[in-house]
Amino acid sequence: MHKAVFVTLVLFLAIPTLISDAYADADYVGYDENTEIIVSGTVIKTSGCEFRGLECFVMESNSRSFHVITGPRWFVERIHMKLSPGMTIRVVGSKFYGTNGSLYLVARSVKPLPSGRNIQFRDNKCRPVWSKRVIKRSSCMRIFFVPGQSM
Repeated sequence: MHKAVFVTLVLFLAIPTLISDAYADADYVGYDENTEIIVSGTVIKTSGCEFRGLECFVMESNSRSFHVITGPRWFVERIHMKLSPGMTIRVVGSKFYGTNGSLYLVARSVKPLPSGRNIQFRDNKCRPVWSKRVIKRSSCMRIFFVPGQSM
């Protein structure tokens, strides 16, 4: 009896934290500028892919698929980003492998080619441009220390 009450109490206290953390994750998807690459390719799939509350799409470049993480749905709609299958694009982003083994890019910018507008998702300090949260330090992850330069 006491065990059931304890488990219920723990769940009651943990669920609000888990829900708020899920929404906060969108602002905390890290950007590692040490893994930043520029990839040009073709949009394969424009929806049905999501990562920690952020929209993403799938592109192919040199026979490799990339899941490109952009921003929250409300932001993607606000900036009127319209991608379609077969469209040629260039993405600047931070590359990593997901737990499912897929190759991901956290987009810093996306540009439809040959002459579309460059859409920014991260500022020059790697912070999400949609975030209202004040981040005092850069969200870029650096592995090299430069004396006299603060992170």
